[in-house]
Amino acid sequence: MIIEHRASSIKHRASSMLNPLLIKELRMQTRSRETYAIGGIYVLALSALTFSLFWEASTGDRTLDMGYGGEMFLAFIVVLMLAVCLICPALTVGSISSERERLTFSQLRVTLLKPRQILVGKGAPPLIYILILLFASLPMAVLILSLSGISPIKAASCYLVVFVTAMAFSLVGLMCSSIYKNTRASTVMTYAIMGLFTFGTAVAPMILVGVFRMNINRILLDLFTALNPFHAVLNILGRGRQFQTVGLSPWGIAIIGYLAVSVAAACIALLRFKKMRG
Repeated sequence: MIIEHRASSIKHRASSMLNPLLIKELRMQTRSRETYAIGGIYVLALSALTFSLFWEASTGDRTLDMGYGGEMFLAFIVVLMLAVCLICPALTVGSISSERERLTFSQLRVTLLKPRQILVGKGAPPLIYILILLFASLPMAVLILSLSGISPIKAASCYLVVFVTAMAFSLVGLMCSSIYKNTRASTVMTYAIMGLFTFGTAVAPMILVGVFRMNINRILLDLFTALNPFHAVLNILGRGRQFQTVGLSPWGIAIIGYLAVSVAAACIALLRFKKMRG
């Protein structure tokens, strides 16, 4: 009887340590048809891209040498970055605002969950989904790498930049969802911020210096360029402008920058949760 009582108490403590919101969100994500539809379209799109690249080499004037293999991997990683960064914020832009629209947020407020548990419960499932999408692309990436001559370390660095960027944009979506009361406004603001980092960082230096002839510090311009995720993967693969700022390469600055964005977005969302609970 004593052993059974201890076993039941240990089981009760273990179950109480689990985050019920996280379990609920993971179950909803795994049972959602949209999750499988998005994943299926994502895999089919990358497969079609890989097939078209090999088809062009086999039927056109290009040959499957290391030079063309490098171009194939560059095109693959850019499309992968674009796909993941478009998909993942869409999973978080309605995390909190949709609860308000369905009038179910009051049920979340009266629970015993702490704000950090709400943050983990709403933010962790999209990050897990990001990892699943990246793992699903590995067979195609390995197939292209076998012909490109690119080292596995460089390929892993590209994947790291993709993951950190997608994580930052997903947490930005969660932050906007906690700030705005409707999903439409949250979606617009999230993708506006994402556009600022992806396209604004590439266009702003050219406009400020080339059009307005502004005398801007070179280090600041380099930081703008380094925060562009597409330039970061180009830099890893030896393309684009090669430079170092504050002793770091552009892709290193991009990783640090997007980690800082992730932390800032998570902290703002956490403060919003505390305010809403109060």
